[in-house]
Amino acid sequence: MRKVLLCLFILMSAGCSLNHGKPEATLDYSSVEELRNTGLYQIYFSADVDVLQLFKSRIGQGLVCALEDDLDFSEAHHIKRSGFGLVEPVAGDLPLRYRANVIFSESESGKGGENYLDGETLVPLLKQRDFISCVFRVQTTTYKTYFSKVMRVPTSELIKAATKQ
Repeated sequence: MRKVLLCLFILMSAGCSLNHGKPEATLDYSSVEELRNTGLYQIYFSADVDVLQLFKSRIGQGLVCALEDDLDFSEAHHIKRSGFGLVEPVAGDLPLRYRANVIFSESESGKGGENYLDGETLVPLLKQRDFISCVFRVQTTTYKTYFSKVMRVPTSELIKAATKQ
């Protein structure tokens, strides 16, 4: 009977996500530029933690940005107007410097599709605020989702990149 109870306990525990205990990274915005008129915006930032080496196995990771006031960055929540980009290290003299290749999109209400936002569709949204909020997010199979602290990206610099000023 004890063995059966122990097996049940182990099975129930295996389905739970563990607290990862990783330090919450502070991200510092550096700059942004559009990649050759592609609608892909390269957001450069540094971190006080090596964000790409936090977990050995991961399902997905990247920079998630909210274009409006919806700051629920959890993977189960869909932000209507948002940006997402894969993050890669930037070679150079400065350690822990990264670039996120972000594409902004707007979900179609009730249809499940997405429209990509760039230039003339992105700029009006950016003009409504002084900054957008972004976090580095990592999903793993074993641990709870990891989130960095919120990084503010100035919309004035995104507007310059989008309008090539």
